[in-house]
Amino acid sequence: MSEVIYRKYRPKTFAEVVGQRPIKVTLQNEVLSGNLAHAYLFVGPRGTGKTTLARLFARSLNCQNKTANSAEPCNACHNCQANLNNQSMDVIEIDAASHTGVENVRENIIANSYVPAFEVGSYKVFVIDEVHMLSKPAFNALLKTLEEPPKKVIFILATTEIHKVPETIISRCQRFDFKKIPSADIVKRLSEIIEWEKVTMAETLLWQIARRSDGCLRDAESLLGQIISLADGQVDDELASLVLPRNNWQEIDDFVAALRMRNLNTALNQIHKLIDEGVDLETLTADLLEYLRHTMLYKILGADYLRDFDDSFRDLLKNQGDGFELSDLHRLLNIVLTKTNQRHYAMIDQLPLELACVEFLLTEAENTKNNTNITSQVTGDGEQDLSVLKNNWDQIVDKLKKVNNSVAAFLKTAHPLTLDQEQLFLGVEYSFHAEQINKPEFILALKQAVHELLKRSVKIELKVDANYLTNHQNFRGRSEEDVDLAVDVFGGEVV
Repeated sequence: MSEVIYRKYRPKTFAEVVGQRPIKVTLQNEVLSGNLAHAYLFVGPRGTGKTTLARLFARSLNCQNKTANSAEPCNACHNCQANLNNQSMDVIEIDAASHTGVENVRENIIANSYVPAFEVGSYKVFVIDEVHMLSKPAFNALLKTLEEPPKKVIFILATTEIHKVPETIISRCQRFDFKKIPSADIVKRLSEIIEWEKVTMAETLLWQIARRSDGCLRDAESLLGQIISLADGQVDDELASLVLPRNNWQEIDDFVAALRMRNLNTALNQIHKLIDEGVDLETLTADLLEYLRHTMLYKILGADYLRDFDDSFRDLLKNQGDGFELSDLHRLLNIVLTKTNQRHYAMIDQLPLELACVEFLLTEAENTKNNTNITSQVTGDGEQDLSVLKNNWDQIVDKLKKVNNSVAAFLKTAHPLTLDQEQLFLGVEYSFHAEQINKPEFILALKQAVHELLKRSVKIELKVDANYLTNHQNFRGRSEEDVDLAVDVFGGEVV
C-alpha cells in the first residue's frame, strides 16, 4: 500500500509539488523563456522531490499543448502521457548505482545522446539518479559530453552526496539545492491524501508521521500508506502504533519536569513505569534526546524555532524551555548523551539512563552548594539585596536599553517580587510581557547587570503577578495614574 500511495499521488504539476518553491519558480521561468541550461544538478536529501521535479521539468519541456504564459504540462498530450507511463523514448532515466562503469555511460548515455529525439521538436532528457555512484572513469567520460553537448539534449543529475561528485562535473551544471520539507507542509499534504482516501485520522498522528520522516515527504507518504493499509476508514492511536513507534512525548515531558524540579524519585519511577509498559528503550532514549535538543534550541533561538511543530508539542517544549536555564539544559543533554552511548556495555538496559538522572542532580546539588558558600561570603540577606535591587531598578533598565530599547520598555513595567540565594522573581501583568522580556540575549544581559549590582549570580524567572497594580504602585511609590499610564503604553486595561 505504501508504494501505491506514493505513486498514486506523485505530483503531476509544479503547483502540486510540496516545498522547493525557489527551484520550481526558476525551472518554470526557464521553460517559458527558453533560456535553458544543458545540464542541471539536483542536490539534497532523499525524498525531497529531486526525481519528481526532474520528470516534471522534462514533461514540461516536451508538452505539446502547454497554454500561453504557463509552464505546467497538460498531462494529456501524447508526449505527456508517454512520460507519465514511463514509455517516453526521449526521457531516459538511469540509476547510476547499477550503472557505475564507464562502458555503461558510453553505451547508455553518450552514444544515445547523439541520436535525435524520437518526437520532432522535443528535447532528449537524461535523468541520472544517484550520480555520485559513477566511477571515476565514468565521470571522465561523461565530462566530455557535458562540455560539448549535442543540440536539444539536457542532462539532469541527481545526488544525495554532492561531496562525491567531481568539481569538474559540478562546474558544468546549473545547481539546485533541495531542502528538507517542513513538517507543516508534510502534514498538509498527508491531510489531503487521507481526505482523498476517505480515511479519518487524528492530526496529532499526522504530525507524528511528519516528525518521524525528518523532512522526507516520500518516507511520510510511505508510513501513511502502511497505516492506511491496516485501516478500514478509521485510524486510532492503537492501530497507528502497529507502524509508528509509540509516542512518548507526554511521558518524557513528565520525566524532564521531574529533573527540572530536582525530584530524583519521580524521574526514576517514570523510567521504570515506561519500561514496565514495554516501551522500547532505544526509541525512548532517541525521543528524549530529540526532546532535549528541541528544548535547548527553543531556549537559544526563541519562539520562531517552534513554528514547525504542532500545538501540543510546541506547548511542551515552551513550558520546559521557559523553566530551564540554558546551562542546565546543555549539561543534561551532554550527560544523557554520554551515559546512553554506553548502554551497549551495560548489563541492565536502563542503568545508563538512571545514572544520567543521578549525575545530573548530583552535579546540580554540588553546584548549588558551591554557589551558596560563595554567596554567603558576599551577602546572606535576600531582603537586603532585594531592597538594593528595587532602589537601583531604573539604572538597570537604563543599562538594558543599550541591549534592546524595546524590550527594556517592557522591563520597566516589571518589578522585583522575591529574591533568595538562587533566584529572582520578576512580576509582570501579562504573559505577553514575560515572553517579550524572556529573550536569551536580553535575559543574559539582565543577569549580568544584576550580578554587577549584587556581586552574585541569580536565576531570573518571570511570572504574571496576580496583584500587579497594587504591587507595582507600591514598588514605584507613585500614583495610580502613573501605573495606569505604564500599563496603557503596552495596551493593557485596568478593570
